[in-house]
Amino acid sequence: MNLEQLEAVVAVVDYGSYAAAADVLRISQPSLTRRIQRCETDLGLALFTRVGRRMQVTDAGRSVLGPARRMLQEANGLRALADAQQALTAGTLRIGALPSLVATHVPELVARFHAAHPDVRIEVTGAVDSAELLEAVDLGRIDLGVADVATAGPGVEVRLLEEQRFAIVLPGLRTVAEREAEHTPPTITGDELAAHTLVTLPRGTSMRTVTDEAYARFGVQPPRVIVTTQRDALTRFATAGVGLTVVPERLADWAAANGARVRRFPTPVTRGIGLLVRHDSLGTPAVSAFLRLAERVPPGD
Repeated sequence: MNLEQLEAVVAVVDYGSYAAAADVLRISQPSLTRRIQRCETDLGLALFTRVGRRMQVTDAGRSVLGPARRMLQEANGLRALADAQQALTAGTLRIGALPSLVATHVPELVARFHAAHPDVRIEVTGAVDSAELLEAVDLGRIDLGVADVATAGPGVEVRLLEEQRFAIVLPGLRTVAEREAEHTPPTITGDELAAHTLVTLPRGTSMRTVTDEAYARFGVQPPRVIVTTQRDALTRFATAGVGLTVVPERLADWAAANGARVRRFPTPVTRGIGLLVRHDSLGTPAVSAFLRLAERVPPGD
């Protein structure tokens, strides 16, 4: 077993297919297949199984993945040490986040890191939900995640960034008089929550959990629920008059700037937002630098 074989195994997991992995590694698909077969023979384990047209990693493959990544990281670390002396003059930092946080938190965090280390390539991806994001962190597809801290699991360290507040965007737009009157948005009442259709995300998403808990505080239920997977459309549904929606305050404030009717909760409704990092990634230069910069100034300040 050698590093090329382990690199082939990891590439198939990261890029989802033999063809994509071979393309990334710049080798032929038969060469990639031979590397993986030799690795399976040396280990005496089946690392992949075919499901339809895709290759799916087996439980044995998952158990091998962590040590394989560490070996590759150590080998890459030795090469990088000779070339850049850990000066962050090269390399890639892969960041994943829940879609609502890609819009609100990630740009500021990336801006700080990029200003300090402009030669490091940055990749930002969104995850459908917390479970997908945690899996990406756990399997090493991303170097760190930005998510609800309740997402964290074993082997993952959490660095809290802030308690993110939520607000309500009511259906419709403010009148001209309301727009011209400068005032703090009023607080929501249980009667208002119970009177309007709710536009929200599917159950199981972090924002839907926050929304359900907010309604439970008031002891009310929405008369109707419209579910969408498109987070970016929530405030647009509200301003179009479809129903109210519960979103992070920053998104609500952006909507208010375009005429939305915003309400605050009488008692703050929040979720903890933090950085999720695998323990074995904490010492890598790019991740360490990103964590230091993220903790220096809270997002939004």
